[in-house]
Amino acid sequence: MTRRPRELISSATETAKQKRREKNSSMKTLVVHYHPREDSLGRAAADRVIAGLTAAGSPLRVLDLTADFDPVLTLEEWNRFHASKSDHSVHANETGELDEHFESLQWATRLILVHPTWHGGQPAEIKGWFDRVWMNGVAWELPEGKQNLRGLLKNIRRIEIVTTHGSSRLINTLQGDPGRITVFRNLRMMCHPLCRTRWNALYKVDRQAPEAITAWLDSVEERFGH
Repeated sequence: MTRRPRELISSATETAKQKRREKNSSMKTLVVHYHPREDSLGRAAADRVIAGLTAAGSPLRVLDLTADFDPVLTLEEWNRFHASKSDHSVHANETGELDEHFESLQWATRLILVHPTWHGGQPAEIKGWFDRVWMNGVAWELPEGKQNLRGLLKNIRRIEIVTTHGSSRLINTLQGDPGRITVFRNLRMMCHPLCRTRWNALYKVDRQAPEAITAWLDSVEERFGH
């Protein structure tokens, strides 16, 4: 019996979804998140992301920057990171506090950042994570005699951001979208050449109805659960 066009489309859609689920479940995922309040929407979004990934069976690591991460890059640390252009072992700080961050970043094939957007960009903890972790010998190197950095995170093939905004999408665009640009144009250059990106944002968060917020959280969990 000949199948109808609608049935064929439905079958093809389900096949595509299944392939996406299988691909996502095989990606080694690193979730990095921050919000200072335990009862915040940002923390709820991080919980939903983790719940979805766990349900999908994705190999998962989580770095909560709220706990004990210091975002300040000190002069001593800067000098240690840049002491040599050839010996990249200098990135291993003396206390070893960043070793888990270095290793997790080099392990992951997918990076998910979950954070609020403040003043158009990332909170200091997230930006400090970029400054202290995406460093010489970990995320990039400068070959002898060259002027351009060479990315070292070829393992990362997807970067996704889940964020909340107090302002509208229009206002964020007029601000220049600095949070999106920092990651998708700058950090992405250190990753795999075919690294894909995805932006998932809730705008005008202070003016959203409770049911709209719940629907957004549900969509976030569903997104990472498939």
